[in-house]
Order: sequence, then C-alpha cells, then structure tokens
Amino acid sequence: MRASGNTFIPMNTRISRREFLTRTALVAGAMSLRVAGAEEATGKDAFRIVFATDSHLMVNNALRSDEGIIACLKAIEAVYPKPDFILCGGDLTHESPDLDFPAAERLIDRFLAIWKDHTQLETFFTFGNHDLVGTKNPSVERSDPRYGKGLYRMRLGLDRNYYAFERRGWRFIILDDVLPEPDGSYIGEYAEEQLAFVSSELSGHTQIPTILCGHIPSISVLPSLNGASKMEGAAIRTPASLVVHNAAALRQVIAETGANVKMLLAGHLHHLEQIQVDCVSFINAGAICGNWWKGKQMGCPEGFLIVELRADGGFSTDYRSYAWNA
Repeated sequence: MRASGNTFIPMNTRISRREFLTRTALVAGAMSLRVAGAEEATGKDAFRIVFATDSHLMVNNALRSDEGIIACLKAIEAVYPKPDFILCGGDLTHESPDLDFPAAERLIDRFLAIWKDHTQLETFFTFGNHDLVGTKNPSVERSDPRYGKGLYRMRLGLDRNYYAFERRGWRFIILDDVLPEPDGSYIGEYAEEQLAFVSSELSGHTQIPTILCGHIPSISVLPSLNGASKMEGAAIRTPASLVVHNAAALRQVIAETGANVKMLLAGHLHHLEQIQVDCVSFINAGAICGNWWKGKQMGCPEGFLIVELRADGGFSTDYRSYAWNA
C-alpha cells in the first residue's frame, strides 16, 4: 500500500534513471567529499565503517565487473585504520530484473562468492532496485518465492529487508525503499509498516547517534539541476524512481521521536552529494561501478565512502576512488 497523503506521482514523468543521469552535467562533490559532523571525528574513541554501494555485477563478467568489484574490495581491505564493517547500499547485481530464476541465482551467488572471497569485513546489505528478480521478465512465475525480493532474502537469510543493529555506541537502521510496480518498474517508497518499525527503533533509542541506510535517496538536488523535476503550479514534481516519494513521512518520524539521527546514506544515482537538513546529513555516496563500469559518472569516479564515527556523535566522511581503469 502506498503511503496516504497529498503526494502526487505523475505516471508520465517517469524517466529511466540512466537517461536522467546521462542528461545531468553535475559533478556533485567531484573526486572527494569530506564532511565533518559536530567536531572532526578523530581520537582513540573513533571507529570507521565503509559505505559501498551500486556494484552492479553483470552477467558473464560483462565490462569486467567481477574484476572491478574485486579491486574495490582490495582497496577497502587496505584502508587503515581498518574499518569495523561495511554497509552495502544495494544494486548488488545488474540484470536480475530481466532474468529467469536460475540465471538470477547464478548471478547473486557469484556476487556473494566474490564478496566473501575478497573481504574479511562483516557486511550489512541493503536492497536495491536492480536486486529485484524477474520483475521485467514476463515468462517467470510471479508466485515463485524467488520472485521480486524473495531470492535476495533467501540468499541473505533475511525475514525482511529492513532491520537494525548497534555497534560501539552507534545505532544503524537498514531501510528497504524499493517498491516494485505491476508493470515491472519501481518507485522509491517507505512502506507504512517500515515507517512504524523505524519509529519504534528511534523511540527506543533516542539518545544514541543513529545512521539510516537505504538505496534510493530521500533527497537529491540532481533532478532539479538536470530538469527531471518539473514545476506544476506551485508544486515541484520529481519522478518517484529517482528519489523516495514519501521522504517527508520519514522526516516526520525522525522529528516526532526526537531521535539523534546523524545521517541518511544512499546510492542509486551514482553521484556524490551531501545535503544538510535540520542537523541531519543526507549523503548520496557515488558508486562502486561508476558509470555502470564504463568509467566515471559525470566526474564522480568509481569509489566508496569511509565514515569515521565518534562516541560523542561526531563524524567525518571521505569518498575514496580505487583508481579503476574501465
């Protein structure tokens, strides 16, 4: 069920994400984004995590995607001081929506094998729209438990795609913001039951500094800068495939709980940008694959985000390129 309210999602404003990004001539953050939250996160009480998103492993190692992911993980393993864990921001694989079940199984199994073989770091995965299975393939059986989000949950051993955990005085909430549509497309949405979960988690831990991690951004300036967002009367309409259409509902949950939310991490747009709203940092953190393994995406190189966290809630971030040659 879509969240209720006055949100308008015009069907005729949907454009493909790749078309949107191709038309965008913005370098958001260029080669490096260093952001300090509160005070610079330094000192012996700080620890590091990595946010790495949009790996897009391709069938038959197209565009050398296997080697690219391996190179990225090698660079992450070389980070010093060593990160505590990885947050993976979704789109593990690329063609899964178009595949049948056996092919999709082979692809995600290959991804998980590459990940396991090339990093020792614990990883918490987020669901991306490219992780949907068979939603664009009319020949697959929709009642099969592997359809849509099913195979992802099976392989990762999840009851649901959103969950929470705590580490070293920080709270982390993994979101599922991908809503598949009957026509095989998708939109970004926080379902009502997930918003209730987030509200419960935040209400129970209001003082703990918290990071939310999703795939589709809640906020991005890119649609406005490239013309994807349109004025309709006094309202600005943005395609719901680019940003979560009911992000205001999540912001309301954060405000009502009074929780100590520090940042929302996302991927999806393969660009690097940071937007500060009411002391919360919305960071869209590039992509492992850059321009889908064809080089930089409008100036944003293939890379990952290092997030340094401190016990008092301070943090800093640093986007690292791993110098991949497409």
